[in-house]
Formats: sequence, structure tokens, C-alpha cells
Amino acid sequence: MLRTYITSVSVGLLRAVKLALGVLCLMLVGCEQRSDSLIELGGSTMGTYYSVKVAHPPGGVAAEQLQAQVESVLDTVIAEISTYEETSELSRLNRDPSPDWIAVSAGLYQVIAEGQRLSALTDGAFDITIGPLVNLWGFGPEARRARVPNAAEIRAAQDRVGWNKLALRATPPAIRKARADIYIDLSSLGEGYGVDRIAALLNTQGITDYMVAIAGAIRARGVNAKGQPWAIAIEQPMPDRRAVHRVVPIADRALSTSGDYRNFFEHEGRRYSHEIDPDTGAPVEGNLGSVTVIGDTTMVVDGLATALMVLGAQRAPALAASQGLAAYFIVREGDDIRGFGSPAFQRYLAQ
Repeated sequence: MLRTYITSVSVGLLRAVKLALGVLCLMLVGCEQRSDSLIELGGSTMGTYYSVKVAHPPGGVAAEQLQAQVESVLDTVIAEISTYEETSELSRLNRDPSPDWIAVSAGLYQVIAEGQRLSALTDGAFDITIGPLVNLWGFGPEARRARVPNAAEIRAAQDRVGWNKLALRATPPAIRKARADIYIDLSSLGEGYGVDRIAALLNTQGITDYMVAIAGAIRARGVNAKGQPWAIAIEQPMPDRRAVHRVVPIADRALSTSGDYRNFFEHEGRRYSHEIDPDTGAPVEGNLGSVTVIGDTTMVVDGLATALMVLGAQRAPALAASQGLAAYFIVREGDDIRGFGSPAFQRYLAQ
């Protein structure tokens, strides 16, 4: 499910499920303070890249110190929700065979609870228990498979999948699994969660103008160094090249893009995307190339973008319209592509 992973990386948070899916910017390494009006930070995390741009930084905010704080936040996120780190809290939860309530941290509970909310909203099209199928198709921590799984393997994995196989208790936070071999995969929420955690750090520093990105999950506040809204490029969903489809200006908003064109494999002339449909147990098919969602919280739009990709071009626009979601869809029509927005997205198209 789109999290775009870098499939050659075997550590970090699920190879980062949306490796620049839809966003062509901010691929900076190290830290650099170019002027008094802009601090730029960047580096590797979760198997992908992160970037932080701070415009008009308050006095006393130093790039080196801020980068250390950002990376500490990212290390904490990985320690909570990564399936690539065997010692992470989520990995321990996945290995725990207990049929009773299993205590979890507030952070891990928050992400799992959001996953369950999105599952209910989408009738299970979004499902954080999808891990057995993700791993079966070679998009998880293990090495890529050399073949397509057969029907029996898919059915066996599907038996372990189902968001209703998880029970949640808010106080104190705990999870109960209906079966010992439930495997939770939070990569479709993880990048957004990481961005939100960094944004919270910046807010505590009195920083009011910034943009934070982890691959295709982005959050912007205030204005850029030129005093204008932050401009985010939505990419053409083409696997063989990179090109901008359109630019969307945002301020005080979160944005995430999911697509099928960066993390996939081909077998016998057929392409298989990492977006897995829980109903079929197989990668999604259809002409929907990417979905971009804008909202208040990066973790939420991160999950919604994945959910709408799984629902496909026939069902996703209706859900977006009924829920008032600001979503932009790019569909392939033969050799051409066509983009269109939900009613709530129209104000961004007018800018």
C-alpha cells in the first residue's frame, strides 16, 4: 500500500512508502543555512529522505541544533512503528502471541487507532493488518520474491488479514489480537506521522514558517522565504520519467500523494504495484495512477491517499465527495493522462 519503498533498502520504516510519489522537491542531504531568511535541513530516514525548510527562523534557532532535534524525533518514530527494525515496538507487538491485552505506547496507539478509523471509513479498503500480503508480494522487509504468489499462498495470507481482528483500548492504551499471527503494517501512515511529529517540534521552537517532507508526505505552515505560500509539485504518474503535472500552493495544510508508478515489479510482461487490495489479496489494477489528498493532519492524508488508491477510479471519487475530502486524481486514458479534483479540491485548482 503506498508507502513508496526504496526496495533495495532493508532498514528503516518500510522503505518509505511514497518515495517522492507526486512530489519533486526537497531532496537535500545534510544541513545548510543559506541565509538569515532560510534554514534547510535534510537526510535519510525510513528508507527514503526527509527535508525541512524553515523560513524567517526566530533568533537563536541554529541549523545544527535543529537538525539533531529533528533526527531524534525521527529515531523515536522508527523505534515505535517500523517493521524493518526488529527491536521496534511494533515489531515486538507483531511477534507477541498473547491473546490478551498488550500494552502499547501512546504514540503507537495513536497510529493504530487512526488506521482502524480509516478502515471503518473505507469498509476495509484501508487495512493496517495487510502486512502478510505486503510481505507475500515482496514489498515488506524481506527480499523481493522471484515469482508471483499462487492462489493458495494468497488465501493463506488473507486469513491473517482483517482490521476487525484487532481490538483497541484507549485507557490505558492496549491492543488485543484475534490471532497470534496478526502482522500490523503502518507504512501507509508512518511518513505522515513522522512529518506531524517534526511539525510539533518546530511549533515548540516558535517557528511559524516551515515546510516538512518525508518523501510524498508534506506539511506546510506560514509562508516561504519569499513570503508566498509553499508550492508543491504533483508528479505525472509515469514510471519511466519525472515530470510535473501541476503545482499546488498550500499554507497551514498537509498534503500526501500515493501512486502505483515508483514501487512495483514486472513479471512475464505484467506490472505489479505495491498497493495491495485486501479483498483480492493482490496488487490493485486499473487506470488510477495517483491520488493527492490535502487536509489538516499529515498522517490522516497519508492514509487517505493510500485508501483512495486501493478504492480505484470508480469508487474513490464518490467517497471523497461524500466525505468532503480535498482529493486530486490522475487517471491514465490510453497514452494520455487526465487529472480532476473532488469538489473540496476545487479551491486549490483555482489558485
